[in-house]
Amino acid sequence: MQTTVNHSSSLLTRYLAMFALYLLVMLIAPTALAEKKAESTGQSAESDTPTETTEQQQAEPAADKDVQNPSTEQTDTNSDSQPPAASEPEPNAESQIEDSMANIEVIQQTLESLRNEIENSKETTSLTRDNVQTIRDGISLIDEKIKQAYTGLDESRTGVAANTKSITNLTEGLLSATRDIKANAADLSSQKSLIEDNSIRLYEILIQISSMNDEVDQFSKALDSVKNSDQKQELKLVIGSDLNRLWIMLSIILVFFSPVAFVLSSNRDNYRPLMDGTQQHQGILLVCLGVFLGYFAVGFGLMYGESSSGLIGTTNYLLEPINTNRQPVTPFNEFVLYQSGFAMLAAMIVYIAVGRQLSSVAHLVLALFVGVVLIPIFGHWSWSSYFIPTNKGWLEGAGFVDQAGAVTINTVAAWFAFTIVWKLGKSSPPPQQADKEFDDPVYSASATLLLWISWIGFTTGTLPISSEQIPGVVLNIGLAGSAGGITAFMHYVFFHTDKSQIARALGGFVSGLVAIAACAQSVTFIEALTIGAIAGLLQNLAYSLLRKIVLKQSWQVRPAYLVAIHGVAGIWGALSFALFGSENTFGAPDFTQLVTQAQGIATALAYSIVTGHVAMLLLAFRKKQPQTA
Repeated sequence: MQTTVNHSSSLLTRYLAMFALYLLVMLIAPTALAEKKAESTGQSAESDTPTETTEQQQAEPAADKDVQNPSTEQTDTNSDSQPPAASEPEPNAESQIEDSMANIEVIQQTLESLRNEIENSKETTSLTRDNVQTIRDGISLIDEKIKQAYTGLDESRTGVAANTKSITNLTEGLLSATRDIKANAADLSSQKSLIEDNSIRLYEILIQISSMNDEVDQFSKALDSVKNSDQKQELKLVIGSDLNRLWIMLSIILVFFSPVAFVLSSNRDNYRPLMDGTQQHQGILLVCLGVFLGYFAVGFGLMYGESSSGLIGTTNYLLEPINTNRQPVTPFNEFVLYQSGFAMLAAMIVYIAVGRQLSSVAHLVLALFVGVVLIPIFGHWSWSSYFIPTNKGWLEGAGFVDQAGAVTINTVAAWFAFTIVWKLGKSSPPPQQADKEFDDPVYSASATLLLWISWIGFTTGTLPISSEQIPGVVLNIGLAGSAGGITAFMHYVFFHTDKSQIARALGGFVSGLVAIAACAQSVTFIEALTIGAIAGLLQNLAYSLLRKIVLKQSWQVRPAYLVAIHGVAGIWGALSFALFGSENTFGAPDFTQLVTQAQGIATALAYSIVTGHVAMLLLAFRKKQPQTA
């Protein structure tokens, strides 16, 4: 019996010990787990709270990462727009504590049932006091531990509940912050996209600017080179224009030497004054002033004005300013001065030819007629393009060429003077005693030299200073004049015995100058010699013929010389352009041009004779008997 009791007691003791161990495991393990969970949760809360800003700061790199991976940007945005779904959350600590407390209650009920069973076993089982006490102590100890565990669990539950609430609030804050961060990340992503687009555009613009900069540099270099070239060209044009003006002014001075030559020829003791007592050399000044005024006021406009059917100019430059849009070859001021020298040469030929047969007033009227009508009208026919290239007269348009006035000035003036002298001679009976003027040259030696100098201005003034023709033209003038003078002198010496050799030589020299004026720019040196020599010979023949047939009176010696020198030599010079003006030396004549030149010569002769009769009608002076020597 005792053995059975001991055995039962031993079994009960083991049972109680195992149960107590089970209770400890069931109570302590969940409690420790809950406390550890609570501690870890609290630490997470403490660490998450101060680092919220850090997470927000880290959101920008995350956003940058999203921007740098545009292929996953849309996916990340879509995934970030929804809160992350928890896969399977771990068991809640509070629920575990409640389960543990429920287990404790079950254990308490079990212990209570065990007490009752022990009490009941007292009646059926004889246990010793010590065993019962031991069991009670064990149960009490277990009960105390259970209560402590329950109390701890209750406190843990309270802490866990508080932590859970804090975690919930923190989670809500984190979710709000996460949404804000995601929104900011989306904004940053869009801004970064815009920045990238703008960066690409800016890069393209920079490339274009760089390319444009290169083009601008090239254009600037080209512009600099062009500018330098333009500046050089402009400088050349300015210098050339100034030199041309200087050259035309020098030519003006040269052509104005021609009146001086006629003054020297008229300033002789045996040259009687004009009909009103004015000395002949003094009348030259009056004639020069009259022709200059008439030519500038009216004549230049008729000669170089806008052409009306190629017959006459219609511009009055005295009242109307020069139209620079028409691009004159030479500036107006210089050109009108230069051309007035030609008009004065024509007036001098008429004045010396007529001489003392008219009064100073009549000579002034003739000078005005020469400057206003005689030279301007025919000059428009043959020379109007010299001022404005597109403004051509009918004779020039037909192809007539007269380079320096052999026909336009010399021939027209000489045959105009011939008409007046012939008319005066017919109205005046021959004197009882002849004048002794047969051996008196019309040009003195000094006058001839001045004409030679002035002829350089007549023939080269229209050429630019840069022209290579100028030296050749000047040389042709000297060659033609020299050949004409020597030929005339030698011819007269061989065929005549009187004392007019010097007069013929000086006349032949001027004849060579007149002839070469028509073609000095187009012939070679040997051709110029030939033209001058033939001109000197023609001067002798023409003078002799005129004196024998037409101009027989003694006072008509000078008119005969002047017509032979200026009228006949001028015709020969115009024909020489067609005969010798080809490219080859002594080449075949241009017969078409020869016909054209003959047409111009015939026109000049007819025009001179008609205008001579008009001038005589204009004068309407009384027929007077010329005075004898």
